[in-house]
Amino acid sequence: MNKTLKVILNILIVVACLGFLVSFIYLITSIRYKNRDVEDPVETYAGVFDYRLEHRAYGEVLTDYYVRRMSSLTAPEGYEDLYRVGEYAHTAFMSRVYEEKGDAEKVSLCSEKVKSLRSRLGDYAYTADEVDEMIRKAP
Repeated sequence: MNKTLKVILNILIVVACLGFLVSFIYLITSIRYKNRDVEDPVETYAGVFDYRLEHRAYGEVLTDYYVRRMSSLTAPEGYEDLYRVGEYAHTAFMSRVYEEKGDAEKVSLCSEKVKSLRSRLGDYAYTADEVDEMIRKAP
């Protein structure tokens, strides 16, 4: 066999071995993700929900609230906080909309509902002040 051919084949063998080694290391490190399919979706969403509240991303909270309400009008287990905060934000926003339109009857209904919802927020009572502030600052 030609000497240059042997060198080329040896280089290809080394490259193939390195590729195998990298693939094997990737396989070993990805084993920690094998249980991802058994993660609790409620626990995962709770972390996302808290992150969104921390960063005052109430638009995303409302989007999730609307999407979940499409499938279930009552809060599924673990999503009660989302429903309470989402319903408060929605009602406060609609109160502002009715106020802008000059519909005093609907404004009074919404303000009563906002007071009722505010008392049910529990640990998330601080969100009511943040939502109210955002709605007041809206142009």
